[in-house]
Amino acid sequence: MSYFISNTPLTALDICNMALGKLGESPLTAIDSNGTLPSRLCYMHYHPARREVLCATRWSFATRKITLTSAEPAADEEHAVAHTLPPDCLRVLQVNHPQWTLRGRCIYCPVTDIRLLYTADVEDCELFDPLFAEALAVRLACKLCIPLINSSTALQALREEYRRVSLPQAAHANAVQAHSNDSHPLYKLWKNRLKSL
Repeated sequence: MSYFISNTPLTALDICNMALGKLGESPLTAIDSNGTLPSRLCYMHYHPARREVLCATRWSFATRKITLTSAEPAADEEHAVAHTLPPDCLRVLQVNHPQWTLRGRCIYCPVTDIRLLYTADVEDCELFDPLFAEALAVRLACKLCIPLINSSTALQALREEYRRVSLPQAAHANAVQAHSNDSHPLYKLWKNRLKSL
């Protein structure tokens, strides 16, 4: 059963307790690098797990658009300008130029101005929808499983739950609500299908 409380803003502690609940562990009152073993493990693994789930698909709440302007030359002639990624960029989703290369934390492109669509490193739990929070709790539980309960069977079950259930459900709900009806990628297909009937 999920630890999520309806109509109550989520916190990192809530999500950690959701993960601990999946392992049969008692809830924490705080996440502390000097606390109990579960508290220390949550302190160590929460943010890496959060970033992994953020990178797993194109979340609407974490998608940002920005214009990058640079006059910094690159080392090669093919891509003339180096654009430094925003500090909160986890994943490049789209660049409005057909010729670009990502190297380290820079996009190399032969123009001085580019529009970048990217996944941001969102930490504010109030922006997470319940299904994303559930997927994050399962992913975090995977990281906590062996150190806390030392069960490879439980770990395998959690990995399957994340891969087959929680992440796909969250990604599907996100994709459905990310577009208005007439701009959804499947809308034209559906509309053409109706015309053919």
